[in-house]
Amino acid sequence: MRGKKARHEAAISHNNNKRIDGSTNLSVQYIAVHMRIEKDWMIHCKKWERRSNLKEICSSKGEIIHKVSQITDLRRPVVVYLAVADSLLEDDDSVTSGWRVGMIAYEKKKLGVTDIYDRQPYLIKSAIDFEVCARADVFVGNSFSTFSNLVVLSRTERLYNLGKASSCGEDVGLSSYAYNIIGDDGGPQRWMTDMSDTSLQRLSYGTNNVSCH
Repeated sequence: MRGKKARHEAAISHNNNKRIDGSTNLSVQYIAVHMRIEKDWMIHCKKWERRSNLKEICSSKGEIIHKVSQITDLRRPVVVYLAVADSLLEDDDSVTSGWRVGMIAYEKKKLGVTDIYDRQPYLIKSAIDFEVCARADVFVGNSFSTFSNLVVLSRTERLYNLGKASSCGEDVGLSSYAYNIIGDDGGPQRWMTDMSDTSLQRLSYGTNNVSCH
């Protein structure tokens, strides 16, 4: 219900507060962004970059917003759900600010669900975020995050079940992106799990070698 209300409010806001039929909000997409900018992650990923001599692990809030705004298969207005650990942010009040026109960002506090969410144990909190991300019209995550990798695995399995072995084309549905890697079009790299890979190491430890096949 909170998500449906957010979509409706996004449609109204984008149309300059004109009266909108109740069914209109159903056409508003929602994109889930696993926004790894928490204090503990930034310390960890910067050390990881130095050890591995890679520059594609960490992303700032501004970099993430820019990459997400470059996704071509997004129809605006779009609701942007931010899967982020609010309590570990340097400034949790600013995480929903700075998004491009037509991109209305929400996290748990803005959705008004923090009281319910905070009563849950850690694993249940993770499961809630996982389901929200897995069901999104578009998912954007970090390819070096185990959580993001598992979300993309779930979405890839659903695509395979629908008979789709690639998400490279437009309007395929269930598309996923890695915001920490620049794609050919300058936006985030399209991302599907390589189901032919016999090792789970990429899922657990991450990789910068992702594609839509």
